Parts: sequence; structure tokens; C-alpha cells
Amino acid sequence: MEGRKVRLITHTGCDMPLDEAEALHIRMIPDRVIFGENEYKNMTEITAEEFYGKMEKAKELPTSSTPPVGDFVKAFQEAAEGADEVLCLMITSKMSGCYSTAVAAAKLAERQGLSVPVYVYDTQQCSHGMAQMVRAAVKMVQEGKNAEQIMKELSVLQSKMGVYFVLESLKNARKGGRVGAIKALAADALGIKPLLLFADGLVSDYGIARGITDGIDRVASQFSKEGDPKKTVTIFHAAAPERAEQMKDKILRETPGAKIRIESVGPVIGIYTGSGCVGIAFTKRETS
Repeated sequence: MEGRKVRLITHTGCDMPLDEAEALHIRMIPDRVIFGENEYKNMTEITAEEFYGKMEKAKELPTSSTPPVGDFVKAFQEAAEGADEVLCLMITSKMSGCYSTAVAAAKLAERQGLSVPVYVYDTQQCSHGMAQMVRAAVKMVQEGKNAEQIMKELSVLQSKMGVYFVLESLKNARKGGRVGAIKALAADALGIKPLLLFADGLVSDYGIARGITDGIDRVASQFSKEGDPKKTVTIFHAAAPERAEQMKDKILRETPGAKIRIESVGPVIGIYTGSGCVGIAFTKRETS
């Protein structure tokens, strides 16, 4: 199995820019974004900027759906050409049906005669936490590791991911029925900003901030507390580039020389965060 050629597939729920995915030879399957009766392919038929503009005007929250089975089967068939194995990296199965759809597609492709094995891996992450895992997989492919070796190392990386963020508002959570209307309105009126983390495939809260600046400072400080300064930290934002720059300044004050990239949160996750969200995804440093 050593040195087998592995082709990587993922989907737009990881929010990796399409030009980067193309440069890294990753096949990106588009999720669907739905506003009423109108459906769009994420990243190809609607951009993050267009999405947030439309969502702010919408009376009802948009929804998203996984790529259809046929999209996965086609991607597996095309990726198999010239490859020994196909590895498909999916968003957390605890929040999406994408993983189970990909598994069903892999079984269907096998029944249709696909000779190359397809492995479907649950990253237990989403958005830019997931993108960091995809980049790690690319590096392992370049090192000549096979699919099973890559999945084993990704499972170690899962526990080392640090993903923290602050929300501008609970408005979208209220619209989606996640919190009560009175609770959401009271929090917004008081200027309270929820501090959230993503771990073990799910979102949970770890505190509240008194205003967005306090929230940005507290989220940024998680990198100096836990982050590996030798590895890149991704600052992600939902239509809030100025807040991303504020986060960058805070990180650099606490960790001079930190390697930073700034990226947008796409529609799949942006439906739940709403505009104004800002956060970080990084690899935790080793602890003795």
C-alpha cells in the first residue's frame, strides 16, 4: 500500500477557496443553498458575499442541502482515473447528512463497477476547521501516504483542532428555533455576544462577551493559550473583514510572527452564524 496515488475529494462545506482547491488538485463538490424556491450551487452559483446580502433581506432563513448522490458518484468515477485510491473528506456527521450520502454513493459506485476503493472520512469538523484538515491530508498525499495512513493521522489531528468564534447576534439561532425569541432579543439588547467552540463534531458555548471587541479579544487569546505558533492559524469571518483584521492585530500582539490566513465563512455554516461572526481555527501545541 505504500506510495499509492490517492485522490482527494471534499465539498464546499469546508469553505476552502475554489482556486486553492484546484491548485491542490482537490475535487470540491458543491453543496446546495436554498432561498425559498431558488436553489444555488455553493461557490459556483452564489458567493459568500452574495449569500449574506440575500440572507439579510430574507424573511425566513435559507437552508442548505447536501450534494446529491449522483454528484458524488460522478466525482468518484472521475477521481478514480489514474488513481489507486479515492479519499473523500466530509463535514461532521453530527450536524449534516453529507457523510452518509457520500457513503451511500461510494457503495453505489462500487456496485456500478468502480475498481478503485473509495474511503469516506468524517472529519468531525466544518468550515475552516475542516479546511485545515483537508490541507493536512494534501500534505500527506504529497508525502506518499496511502488512504488508511492518512485517515489514521487525521484522527489524531481531530483532537488537536482548536476552533473558537464569537457571534454578532442570536438572531439566526432564534429564527432557526435554536433559542427562544425573548432570550435572543434580551441578549442582543444587552450587547451580549456568545462565545462558542467547535469540538467533537458539535458546537458548544464556553462563555459570553460584553460587546464584540471583548469577544474578539477573548477568542484571539485562545491561540496564545493553546495554539502551535509554528502552524498557520485561520481567521474566519462572516461578512466582517474589519473584525478579522482586528482579530489579526490581537493575535500578532500576543504571538508576534504568527502565521495567519484570513478567509470567509460560506453559506453552509453562515446560515447559522449570521453576518458578523468572527473566529479562529488552529492546531493546538503539544502539551507535556
